[in-house]
Amino acid sequence: MTTLRDHEVMARLDFDFFELLVMDDDGVDELEELLVKDERCTIVHAPEKMRVDGGRRLIDLAVEDRQRREIFVDRVNDVSTMAGSLGIPTVVHPGGVRTKPTERASLHENLRTSLASLDGTLWLENMPKHYHVDGGKWCSNLCTRPDELADLLPQVDGITLDVCHAYLSVEHGGNAAIASFFETLRGSIKHVHLSDASRPDGEGLQLGDGEIDLGALPRMRSVPVLLEIWNGHLDGGAGFSEALRRARASGSWFKGCVP
Repeated sequence: MTTLRDHEVMARLDFDFFELLVMDDDGVDELEELLVKDERCTIVHAPEKMRVDGGRRLIDLAVEDRQRREIFVDRVNDVSTMAGSLGIPTVVHPGGVRTKPTERASLHENLRTSLASLDGTLWLENMPKHYHVDGGKWCSNLCTRPDELADLLPQVDGITLDVCHAYLSVEHGGNAAIASFFETLRGSIKHVHLSDASRPDGEGLQLGDGEIDLGALPRMRSVPVLLEIWNGHLDGGAGFSEALRRARASGSWFKGCVP
């Protein structure tokens, strides 16, 4: 994962591709300039937050307030349309993150409407049961189950399966949950985010440092696998580089997952 701010450092690392994470104040023209300049930036990740009403808010494509939802849709659409014009897909989060569990049906339909109004190539990402927001632990009320993602496939071009999020989508049985996502979504998975995890909400851990049975992951030779380590960009990308080293050195796990 790279951003406009750290790309100069990340570009020196030995990776096949980068996913460009859009920050809340990034301009579309700046993003386009980098995407055109570095052919290894082959995926864009829509911003997680934006400035609304004087504060930084989570972008929520399912929010009940229609006017605010349209503001969020416009921001994501500016990014996804630009990326799409370059033939680059955009990863989007569904929204629906609240301080407590919330009724899902209306949120699901709001999300469906938002996705249908977005342009570009869209890859929808699955979510964990708990989500970290500004130091607090909130609840994800959308896309924590494979059937929810399957129902939204007509509105998107594919799924970004976050293995860590899949593991943390349930209180127990995380490895079985991962298997269920792969089995249910199969050919719709276009991209994978990979890191380790530990219950109840430890995400983005270094490969091999958590509870995920990495050796049980299916072969993913035809999809781009992003090593998404929490704070992996620090110290010149040390966390990302270590994940790559472990992946390449392993003789017992992950070997079949190399694209």
